Amino acid sequence: MNELERVEAAALRDAVVLAGGRAALVGGALCVAHDEIPIRELNRVMPIGDSLDLDAIRAWYGHASHMIATMLQLDERGYRPGTPWQKFERDAAPAPEAATDLAVAETIDADGFGRVAAEGSGLPPETAPLLARVVGAPGWHCFLASAAGEPAAAGALYVDGTSAWLGIAATRAAFRRRGAQSALLAARIDAARAAGAKLLTTETGTGEPGPSYRNIERAGFRAAYVRPNWLSPA
Repeated sequence: MNELERVEAAALRDAVVLAGGRAALVGGALCVAHDEIPIRELNRVMPIGDSLDLDAIRAWYGHASHMIATMLQLDERGYRPGTPWQKFERDAAPAPEAATDLAVAETIDADGFGRVAAEGSGLPPETAPLLARVVGAPGWHCFLASAAGEPAAAGALYVDGTSAWLGIAATRAAFRRRGAQSALLAARIDAARAAGAKLLTTETGTGEPGPSYRNIERAGFRAAYVRPNWLSPA
């Protein structure tokens, strides 16, 4: 597991456990699951080494759906290819300027952060308090973009030593196309630099580059590699 994967895995484990899910080292991988938030991002497997015990991993998940992020070929074991993710990295250079008419700031408003993270990701309202639990937790910096005091978009930063992961990015539908995520990326890059991070990473889906992909590139991130995802037969 390289450093880009390690810091992402650390953030993922922390976020899932804080939200009331479970995490364990099983079959040569970090496995996380959350029954109340059945999205692939929070129900997935990140290998630690070069081999996986798929029987042990399946036993841990039971009949729950999960996703495995690995370069290994898993189709012969019943897994099917999902959308790959582009992994990005950048150094601690200052963030480029990002124009928006929204107010962007680090926040301790857990309710607002959770509501935006849930709504902007298409999740039901009852998941908002669970997603909000990263706010104020050690290593976490959470940001909101607001319009006249109304939370519009959110993004989180996790710092572990000199490495940092940027994720949990979401924008409510009514506030899209106003530069929120570019501004949130810039704010989190500046916060990571202030916290002493030297290596920053994030990821998004591949395919025809969409707004998220372009925003990440404009923020100074470089494409590192494409990471395949395999969907469980469950």
